Amino acid sequence: MKKIIFFLILSIYRNVAFADSPFKITEKIIFDGLQGMVYKDTTYRLACAAIITQAPNDDLLVWCITGSDKEPATDNSVLMVRSSDGGKTWQQPQMFLPATSEYMVVASNIYSLSDGKMVALWAYLPPEKKYTEWHYFRMYSDDSGKNWSKPQSFPIRNNSVALFEGRPLKLANGEYFFVGSFFDKREKPFVAPISELLKAKTEKEAVAMPAGEGKTAGKFATHLHGCMSFTTKNEDATDLVPGGEVKNRPLGLLEPTCVQLKNGTIVMLMRGQYGGFLWRADSNDNGKKWTDAYPTDIPNPSAMAHLIRLPDERILLINDNNNKNRDREPLALWLSNDEMKSWYIKSDVLFGGKLAYPHAIILKDGRLVFVYDHNRRQIRFVEVELPPK
Repeated sequence: MKKIIFFLILSIYRNVAFADSPFKITEKIIFDGLQGMVYKDTTYRLACAAIITQAPNDDLLVWCITGSDKEPATDNSVLMVRSSDGGKTWQQPQMFLPATSEYMVVASNIYSLSDGKMVALWAYLPPEKKYTEWHYFRMYSDDSGKNWSKPQSFPIRNNSVALFEGRPLKLANGEYFFVGSFFDKREKPFVAPISELLKAKTEKEAVAMPAGEGKTAGKFATHLHGCMSFTTKNEDATDLVPGGEVKNRPLGLLEPTCVQLKNGTIVMLMRGQYGGFLWRADSNDNGKKWTDAYPTDIPNPSAMAHLIRLPDERILLINDNNNKNRDREPLALWLSNDEMKSWYIKSDVLFGGKLAYPHAIILKDGRLVFVYDHNRRQIRFVEVELPPK
């Protein structure tokens, strides 16, 4: 039997209610890397990029990247935590996908199918490639995620795409819609500092900028980071058809989140590296083509945001309401009741530390819940009581 030791499992709720916030928040730590988990003589403390789903048997399942210290690294693996009582209590974390000697592992999409099965889409990544190379696999579960089939490999865009959102968006036409970031290696990397590259409007302009003083852009200089969509008629993401690409910002767009408006338009919000605000692109043909991306007025510190359509048809945005790069707090909830023309509620609800990678779902009983990582050391489960429409 594989050796797993848990130093401490926290089961303390924290109720958050600010006088000026219309939201009531209940927060719970479900994996605590500050205490650590030992697996095969390695202490795992890293906790980041969590996703949550509700299994066919109604259990709540959460996955995240873990590792001894940081990411990307060769020991980065995927752990899973389960709740069988709607999130009131959580079982001890389990190692779900262990890393290999040369590859880290990331789970990007795990969700339930209409036939009572579950599907997991995950990838092996060489850490030295800094998230620019993804080798994808698919596997299935017939028992709500307790046991899984053997992995089946499948390529996506020459292994240069990272999928996001945790599960597909079902479009009005019945197709299933996926979004992802893609990474194209440049023949000639950018050499100018970030401060100058932020002024560039085109690739040609950015490439021509000379080297200078200041911090350079790292992988954003060597690879074009863009966003794209895929559609399929198959719920389990087989036969993904590539859609349009959004790549008009030289310093990169990544980690997209999408929602379909009532008029059929699909809105994509994206992280703009070093940009200070979320960027937006629209598609009026189910993702075949996209408008050029443009900066919104939604503050963002170069972090992933999350959009979700609520049962009452409002649209919720979960986002770090801050335009200082990498300063990922406070975590805010914004509500729109006019299809994202405006946000009539903007409320900062969680504070203290780096609050990153929110991922939300609506449970079968109608509750809104989400998970996020706190300081790359804890995964926190949040239940939200929404204000009335």
